[in-house]
Amino acid sequence: MIRPILLLSFFIAFTANNIAQEQQYRIWFNDKPESVHSVDEPEKFLSEQAIAHREKQNIPIDSTDLPIDPVRLKKLSELGARILTTSKWLNTASIALTDTADLSAIASLSFVKKYESLGVAVQPVSNLKKRQKQIESESENPYGDAALQIEVHNGDELHRAGFTGKGMTIAIIDGGFFNADRNPKFDQNKIVGNHDFIDKKMDFTHGDTHGSSVLSTMLVKDSSVFIGTAPDAAYWLLRSEDTDTEYPAEEDYWVAALEYADSIGADVITSSLGYSEFDDSRFNHTWDQLDGKSAFISQAAAMGVQKGLLIVVSAGNEGGNNWGKITFPGDVDGVLTVGAVSPNLKPAYFSGRGFTADGRIKPDIMGIGVTAATITSEGNTAWKDGTSFSAPIIAGLTACLRQALPDLSAQEIVGLIKNNSSQSLTPDSVMGYGIPDFYAAYRQGTGIEPSLKEDIPLQIIYREGIPIIKIKRLPIGESSIALHIYTLEGVIIQEYNVSENSETPLYTLKKGIYILAARCQSNYWTQKIQRL
Repeated sequence: MIRPILLLSFFIAFTANNIAQEQQYRIWFNDKPESVHSVDEPEKFLSEQAIAHREKQNIPIDSTDLPIDPVRLKKLSELGARILTTSKWLNTASIALTDTADLSAIASLSFVKKYESLGVAVQPVSNLKKRQKQIESESENPYGDAALQIEVHNGDELHRAGFTGKGMTIAIIDGGFFNADRNPKFDQNKIVGNHDFIDKKMDFTHGDTHGSSVLSTMLVKDSSVFIGTAPDAAYWLLRSEDTDTEYPAEEDYWVAALEYADSIGADVITSSLGYSEFDDSRFNHTWDQLDGKSAFISQAAAMGVQKGLLIVVSAGNEGGNNWGKITFPGDVDGVLTVGAVSPNLKPAYFSGRGFTADGRIKPDIMGIGVTAATITSEGNTAWKDGTSFSAPIIAGLTACLRQALPDLSAQEIVGLIKNNSSQSLTPDSVMGYGIPDFYAAYRQGTGIEPSLKEDIPLQIIYREGIPIIKIKRLPIGESSIALHIYTLEGVIIQEYNVSENSETPLYTLKKGIYILAARCQSNYWTQKIQRL
């Protein structure tokens, strides 16, 4: 179970809404008629930026993008339902009933396909106390206390190249943003909007600090104290989590927030929320559901990937307990799932592990999540633990990379990040593809140079558009080099074992851009190749 209070940031829970006696349900509709909106007029329900994202990636706008018919929601309300949230992609409405006898009338409606119980939202009293590890740090580095968590990814080089997130929009889905509207270290001009999917109006004066801490890792720009990973990006703050409790409807709120982030045209969406177990154990997820398509929240995240969204989520902090695994929606293929390492670059004991139920690599990559530098609501540095913080650190740099490579799709960006990580050739279930080098990803994405700068022993030549890998020499003591050809999404499609002075023509490659990874006992190299 990953609720923000268990993401090792340990904040104070706020007063809960008085909805303890309501029974919650997820209603699935049986079709998706065009009513108020039409796919021929997407500008009425998607922003100009969102439409541009789809057009650039050649992803069609279809009926799944249409909002839920308001007539149907009105009918549910007339039958006693309080509408909690909706999902246009999955064609659902989440409701609360004070009188469960109303359910039979709702279930008999002609447009209702099925329903499932989400339980009762119980509001327990939290006994967890806030814990912050304060470490005095003096640094002449302009990044201040945030230096390590940026430099370990070569993010400072990406910034110096001119890519600091300018023109990018990052949406944060979290549990609360206490004092974000008045934090002395936050540039309010960079916070361009907010939406609360639980209480409908964001309350910055009460509630949870978790989202504000997440925001600080990216937004802050104060060279005397701290510089975040995307200090010049614009931010949307989206609240989907009731931090006092954990119940299934919170997945529905998260889905609504994801769809909203899509509608406003967010370039990167980051969330440090994830789910595995609930306060009512009847609704707990199981390991075999970690397949990227079983959990409700994962179904929506997978659809978001299909619609061209660039989604970054935390791997969760369940690595040291009975669950042990990543949490949902971190199991989705194409979602960038981020685990945590300590300052010595070793995996944190709590970081959620893979593999997925269907054997895929997860987590994808790692970031600093032990004594990560954040900014408190008063504007001071606080050192916190959790994948809650490694994920946004990565998300900020991902936005900078997307700024640098505007012609690449979301999945091409994800592929570059994974292919330029420390374990790109030997990914595992603990650290995934490893610790990414964002400047190397940038240089590889622009074709400036291979991702590693060593004098590589091979060259690529082209004959009639066909790339040919020529081995010039072997490193001393080596007898062969292993070659792997990857798509930009990180899928391996060809493998070879080659010797000195050999030539390997890639006749069977389809036209497109690929990643060549070469490895021997002492070193490895990666670079971009193209089938013309």
